Amino acid sequence: MRKWLRGRLIEVSPQSLLVDDGDKLWRLAVRCEVGSLVAADFVELQVDFAVPGESLESVSAASLLARPVGTGQPFPSPGGDYFRINRDRRRQILTQRGRALATIRGYFSRHDFLEIEAPLIVPSPGLELHLQGFSVADARPEVPPRYLITSPEYQLKRLLVAGLPRIYSLGKVFRSGEAGPHHNPEFTMLEWYRAFAGWESVATDVAALAAELATAIHGSPRFTRHDDRGQKQLIDLSLPWPQRTVRQVVQELANLDIRGDESVDELAQKIEHGGYRIPQPTLRNEQDEPCWAWDDLFFSVFLDHVESKLALPDSDGVLRPMVLCDWPRPLCALARRKPGFPEVVERFEAYVAGLELCNGFGELCDPAEQRQRFVQDLAERQRRGLSAYPIDERFLSALAEGLPPSGGVALGVDRLLMLLLDAKHIRDVLPFAADEL
Repeated sequence: MRKWLRGRLIEVSPQSLLVDDGDKLWRLAVRCEVGSLVAADFVELQVDFAVPGESLESVSAASLLARPVGTGQPFPSPGGDYFRINRDRRRQILTQRGRALATIRGYFSRHDFLEIEAPLIVPSPGLELHLQGFSVADARPEVPPRYLITSPEYQLKRLLVAGLPRIYSLGKVFRSGEAGPHHNPEFTMLEWYRAFAGWESVATDVAALAAELATAIHGSPRFTRHDDRGQKQLIDLSLPWPQRTVRQVVQELANLDIRGDESVDELAQKIEHGGYRIPQPTLRNEQDEPCWAWDDLFFSVFLDHVESKLALPDSDGVLRPMVLCDWPRPLCALARRKPGFPEVVERFEAYVAGLELCNGFGELCDPAEQRQRFVQDLAERQRRGLSAYPIDERFLSALAEGLPPSGGVALGVDRLLMLLLDAKHIRDVLPFAADEL
């Protein structure tokens, strides 16, 4: 049996050829003249499939389709894209990434969500203290500054106001100043909203979607990956995912009782009395004296002494996800306060193997309270020397028109794929990391 094969030569010898046809690598025995062919050539080959007693398919005819200008240099070049994508598992991971994106869209299609192509250039990138945006200049000087989107949240909520009850966006967002194994300035965010639902509904979506992706890739919600030390971890994403409040886990893992309504000084005293180091003050008060920020104090304990312990296995040696809910009020962002518990807000984050995957809310619908938070965040940004971005007035006008009670969540797709595909760095699941452009 014969077939014609088109591809690129990776290795050439008088005895065999290694050919990449885009789907697989072929090791082929040579049974014709190939003396003029070299690695990097694009070729068309007539392949005779192996018969009993032979170990390899063989090439009975070969013709040159194209020869790169750089032929004669080592191939694959260590600085080239072929080497970059093919040296480890990256090419395989990129193939799996494409299939995972199709699985994500299939999940939302089955659940009657409408996909929205969110705008990438917006009047405000958001005012949360941790956000730093990229500014975009227009050639027309009269046009005010615009920014690359850090999240499609404002725009998607405006569509909830417009009557679209189940919507999602799967696309790129941009955040300046973020670097490290879990960060890239440009990354893929999956964000979705359910009108007339609470945060619990979208938290269930997160678990169901992650379990479906794990099953599509591994055949089961239970799979094995490796930690940063190369040790195997058994992870089980089966539903339901355990839920705990932030107050509970901080009390259990750090032996601190943080309600969420403490003053800065009270929180600092709790941390110090708990035996933890107080971070250096990063701000100055009205008397020009050093002072702390509530969030800096909280995260000095949470990141170092709580988040890392969320990766501990259970008694059976299995790592289960953890949904942390009821976050302290000073970390409210765009979440509404929990009825009957004013010291916390309806915010949740999901962690797997110590990796934060998503951030979701029971959405704040009150335009007056949202404006007040924006004004406070803007003043705090200025106090910390951060960029002062505009308040999105159209978003506030939409809230005044009426946002239905809703739950929403933003999930980092690249991080989830790192978890599912056993990747150690975000670049491993991207076709191009920031420093590869």
